[in-house]
Order: sequence, then C-alpha cells, then structure tokens
Amino acid sequence: MREKTIEQKLVKAVKAAGGLCPKFVSPGMDGMPDRLVLLPGARLAFVEVKAPGKKPRPLQLHRHEQLRKLGFRVYVLFSVEQIKPLLEDIFPKRVRAKGAWGAIAKPPKERVEVAGRKAPKEGDDDR
Repeated sequence: MREKTIEQKLVKAVKAAGGLCPKFVSPGMDGMPDRLVLLPGARLAFVEVKAPGKKPRPLQLHRHEQLRKLGFRVYVLFSVEQIKPLLEDIFPKRVRAKGAWGAIAKPPKERVEVAGRKAPKEGDDDR
C-alpha cells in the first residue's frame, strides 16, 4: 500500500474521531513528521507516515527524539491496521469502534476555563 493511501485513511479516521489531521509543514526545519493529529481534549501527536518496508531517515529519527524529549507523542505509521491502535493510544477511553472505524462514544467532560485555555477538572486527565 502506498504512503499516500495510508495518510488519507489516517485523515479520515481522525476526522471520524472528532479531530483534525493537518499536513505539517515546517519551513527551515527538515525532518519533521508529516501530520499533526489533533483530538478533542487538547490531545496532540505527530505522525510520520511511511510506506510498508520504508524507514524514517536519520534526520527524521532525530526530530522524533527531539519532540519526544519535549513531551510530545510521535508515531511512525506503516499500515492502515496501525491507525486504530494509534488513535486509541492518543485518545484512550473515548475512542470506540463504530462501523468501519471509530467515533467518540461520548463528549469530553465539561472543562473549566483557565487563563484563556481549557484545563481539565481534577481527575479528568486520562492521558
């Protein structure tokens, strides 16, 4: 399966889960992952999409490590079958199988506004 096909299916699955999956372009910083996965509840991850049998380049692996050291989740996706587990890892307890692929089983719990951003209530963070 081609990288483009896997990437399209990722975008569709993220949208079905209530999120966004924009192409990530970073001028002046080569090696950054292909996609951002943005899910409800301020869940964010970087995803590098590779065709089966292909590997990230050394610079890409370096960027992945830099992002992980900053606390971000970074995934390398080689197949369509990895999409559901990837999303469940980013968005546990709220991603449920439904039809061809999942959707949110229930909306996120109410959140409290703190200094211009939504903050989880005590005990609400399931990361």
